[in-house]
Amino acid sequence: MEGTWLQRAKVTLDPLHANPTTLKTINQSGGKYIVQVKKNQPTLFEMFGDMAQEEKAIGSSKTVEKSRGRLEERKGRFFSLKDVEFDARWSQSDFQTLVAVDRTIEKIKNEEISRERSYYVSNVELEGRQSKTLTDVEEELFTAIREHWHVESNNCIRDMTFKEDYVKTKNKNQGQILSLVRTVVIKIIRKTNPKNFKEVIDSFCDSQDILASVLLKCNFLRSWI
Repeated sequence: MEGTWLQRAKVTLDPLHANPTTLKTINQSGGKYIVQVKKNQPTLFEMFGDMAQEEKAIGSSKTVEKSRGRLEERKGRFFSLKDVEFDARWSQSDFQTLVAVDRTIEKIKNEEISRERSYYVSNVELEGRQSKTLTDVEEELFTAIREHWHVESNNCIRDMTFKEDYVKTKNKNQGQILSLVRTVVIKIIRKTNPKNFKEVIDSFCDSQDILASVLLKCNFLRSWI
């Protein structure tokens, strides 16, 4: 990662990158990061879980979205890590903020409800703001986490539906082109508010009319009639 633009950028990272080497490199190069912490870092995971359960948050944010027959609520709570002691191996990562995100999904049709909590740590400082009003920094962090969820969702579709890891190409350019094509396909299918990506793809294969109607609706094709 040394010498790359990532060192100076603002990046969101999945749990595999929650390690001292990666975070130290980004932090010492002037970059800003948000990384999810899961049970692959058990000490941090337990510590953040206790904080979210016992400590008082210094800020919060909430969004509610309704789509594809379900109501999804996300609530983020922000905790300062400025005075928290961590193992020496994390000393150069400069942990400043913990974001605990509670996600509640209700399926409108059968009222089935699921809940999950996730933890994100960042070297972005909240600067001790105690106001109940959402600060610009908190909003930026919460938005970045939400956008990262969309990226992870797309990656899951690439892996599970398109079997991207099993596609072999003769050269790098072919791989990049196919990746771009998959990105376009995912965006088009999302416009149909799908419940199941594979079922939508199967319907396209079974009926050219269905495929054409979707492409026309999203202005990918133009009608000459």
